[in-house]
Amino acid sequence: MAQDPILLRRYFYEVIDMQYIKLGDCAKIKFCSLTPSRSKQQTAPSRWLVCANFLADNDVVNKPTVNNVVPDDEWALNKHDIVVKRITPTFVNYIDFEPGEVFCGNNLIIVTPNLKGDAKYLAMFLNEKIRELSKESSIGAVMKSISRYDLESLEVPYPDEKRRYLLGELWYHGIELKKKRIRLAELENLRTNYLIKKSIQISGGRDNG
Repeated sequence: MAQDPILLRRYFYEVIDMQYIKLGDCAKIKFCSLTPSRSKQQTAPSRWLVCANFLADNDVVNKPTVNNVVPDDEWALNKHDIVVKRITPTFVNYIDFEPGEVFCGNNLIIVTPNLKGDAKYLAMFLNEKIRELSKESSIGAVMKSISRYDLESLEVPYPDEKRRYLLGELWYHGIELKKKRIRLAELENLRTNYLIKKSIQISGGRDNG
């Protein structure tokens, strides 16, 4: 299913008497901050995902770093969570896999929807709004960032459950289709290069014979 922004908006704004709900009322928002006072050490190692693990197009490099910092249980990452970078965010990441016992590192925000069925929908909405939100919450700052107040008070259009589900699925599968097309193009390029190389080897072998 292709991701068509025009189709998304058309379907979305067909809703009559749209209700709005604050993000803080439909999700739990957890700021991960490893301050010196909270960076206590332990003997057993723990696994962490840092900002560099979260890429655009909902890609997550699930290769945690390991250290002996005592983790806060609220920083544990779970399936259906939405991860936002606090500093200069340009996209969000919807967690569509079981991460295991992994924690989010410094300067990451975990948004856990109250209803798991809303996760993709909220990820879609946040992905559209995150740049705008970071600009508004950091006037005069050298590096743009997101404040807890601005994130919690963000008003989310909240249509009926069916529309939330369909819009979230459309957004998610649109990104997945984009990634599959990119991967297909990469494989086609590898195939073409292989055939060209093989043809050159065969042609050279005949000339030498």
